[in-house]
Amino acid sequence: MSAAKNLNYEEFKLSQETYTKFASYIYELAGVNLPFNPKNEALVKNRLAKILRAYNKTSFEQYWMFLKSAGPAETQEFISALTTNMTSFFREAAHFTWFGKAVKTHFETLYSMRIWCAAASTGQEPYTIAITVCENIPEKLRPSVRILASDIDTEVLKKGALGYYKESEMSGISKDLMFKYFDRSTQDGETIYRVKDFIREMVHFSQFNLISEKYEFKRPFDFIFCRNVLIYFDDKTVSKVVENLSSSLNSKGYLLLGHSESGNIKNDLISPMSKAIYQRKAK
Repeated sequence: MSAAKNLNYEEFKLSQETYTKFASYIYELAGVNLPFNPKNEALVKNRLAKILRAYNKTSFEQYWMFLKSAGPAETQEFISALTTNMTSFFREAAHFTWFGKAVKTHFETLYSMRIWCAAASTGQEPYTIAITVCENIPEKLRPSVRILASDIDTEVLKKGALGYYKESEMSGISKDLMFKYFDRSTQDGETIYRVKDFIREMVHFSQFNLISEKYEFKRPFDFIFCRNVLIYFDDKTVSKVVENLSSSLNSKGYLLLGHSESGNIKNDLISPMSKAIYQRKAK
């Protein structure tokens, strides 16, 4: 990408017509619902202005014309710009207290575990899942645990797979767990933490679009974490995604949603168990 000329992108006008084109396209690609209002208009304008600057485009309309004929890399860049990747270690910590107990119960009768973190972002959540598992099972059982970490944004997946985090990205995790599960180093005078190899080996990062028509996995999952992503979908998309997530669970498997998005979830395959935790009914 070429460097932009001295253009003041803050003065660029984003018409409602062009906004609607961008909003319709991100809905088509990722299911993200961005109805026109001042807050969403500012969000779209600010995030896409960075791409305009990088490609030296002189208007949002010019960028839209470019985007229509763009390749996969440019389309992915558009998706990355308009999807939100807010995450942290042990976010909504009560879920992990519950999950630790559920892991112990699971291994009382079963000898393997499949987990899917369906909105993995930069990796803090799937690594929190792996750490919680390791805190609650003997070391000899670790090879029997498989964690799939997926996201639509390939850039955040790359960061997650590498497992490097700055001090500012380590919020939510205790000093004891930080020492136990991370290697510490210094880079350009800044402290960097890297997830230890045996934790990274438990997690496989892969791109996945939650608005896919069907979820075709070879084997169902015992636990699915899909937290704080449904809030970006409309009711129709939420219903379809929850149906597909529930269908991807083992009999009596668990679906964990974000605390703020579980109030109106209705699906015949699952029953509410606790705050934002659902269980697949026996098959």
